[in-house]
Amino acid sequence: MTITMFLELLNYETVLLFGIFVSISFAGVKITRKNIGGVLLFCSATTFVQLILFLLLGKEITAKLYPLFVHLPLILFLVYYSKVPPLMAASAVFAAYLCCQTRRWLGSLILLAFDDMNFWYSIQILVTLPLYYLLTHYITVPVQSLMKQSKRAQFLFGIVPFFYYCFDYGTTVYSDILYKGSQVAVEFMPSLMSIAYFIFVLLIASDLQQRSKAKIDQQLLEIQINQAAKELENLRQSQTQAAIYRHDFRHHLRYLDNHLKSGELQQASDYIRQLDHTLEASAIKRFCENETINLILSSYASFADLAGVRFETKVSLDRAALEQRSTVDCCVILGNLLENALEASKQVKLDPFIYVEAKQQNGKLFCQVKNNYTEEVQFEGNYPVTNKAGHGLGIKSIVMTVEKLNGFVEFKLEKDHFVAQLMI
Repeated sequence: MTITMFLELLNYETVLLFGIFVSISFAGVKITRKNIGGVLLFCSATTFVQLILFLLLGKEITAKLYPLFVHLPLILFLVYYSKVPPLMAASAVFAAYLCCQTRRWLGSLILLAFDDMNFWYSIQILVTLPLYYLLTHYITVPVQSLMKQSKRAQFLFGIVPFFYYCFDYGTTVYSDILYKGSQVAVEFMPSLMSIAYFIFVLLIASDLQQRSKAKIDQQLLEIQINQAAKELENLRQSQTQAAIYRHDFRHHLRYLDNHLKSGELQQASDYIRQLDHTLEASAIKRFCENETINLILSSYASFADLAGVRFETKVSLDRAALEQRSTVDCCVILGNLLENALEASKQVKLDPFIYVEAKQQNGKLFCQVKNNYTEEVQFEGNYPVTNKAGHGLGIKSIVMTVEKLNGFVEFKLEKDHFVAQLMI
């Protein structure tokens, strides 16, 4: 066996192992005792088959059969032994094949300078470990992160390597079109790279747009949550103030008694009106046993009364109704539902009303808010939308919060009534 043939065989084995381990790395196969044993067994089997084919059939036939005894079995190995999704396994193998071309190009560069096949094989062998180190330390983690996102990401990652794989075998292994300098073959890869580049630009732009929209929605939701928390705290303070007034009522009576004994009737009358106004403003109506829901309903009942809107409820919730849910989340949902209902019913001239129904069943909270309206309601998909500046944020907050709680919300029109129903 000549030195050139030995180097050629060693190079074949080196690129085989390089491709297998890069594929396994890109596919995210965990380093466990079982996986290491399986990989070593697979490498030994493919090495043996490759050596036999190379010695019996020669380099040219072995190269043509390479996809059948290396690439296809490697994809199947990743799918059935390492439990890698098929699309991810195929993308990893094609990407690893693309990485192998760097070795060959560096060898060709040396061949151009020295015109010696021994140098060509030697350089490819020598650069294998440094190249593998660079790929596994700087490329593997981003690749795995990308391919775990979705099937779309796996497809996009593997599509260019796949086309290159087909091009390389079609023009250099199964034919010599590329080496003949055919214009179609020479211009194929630059064209493919141009197309891939613009597809990449479009996808990145779309992804950035979606992220920007999601960031804005998140900011809006945070504003709504903060506002809801403040309103809830104000309601609690109002309830505390009312309790203080009731506790200090004897002092007010003593004060009035002193005015009456002194004949200061006007001062006593003014004080009574002032006290009545203060107590009325701090009054908390009782709709149910749950403090949070009761505070929200009491607040909007007062708003509705001031606006001349009839406010009716049928609420059956105990103190523990929100134990499994965030108080702030429930405040965001119910507060926005009632605010939207109040704004719509204010426009109704004849008997404006809001009807709220809520109950708990099988660990789920069911709620329905119904109101009449006059202005036309437009829907985009399943959700109502508006073109008014500063409006529409409430619906977004409701939907995002319900989705976060793995619940369900539906908006619909029933005759002259707007109905919002949800389950969380």
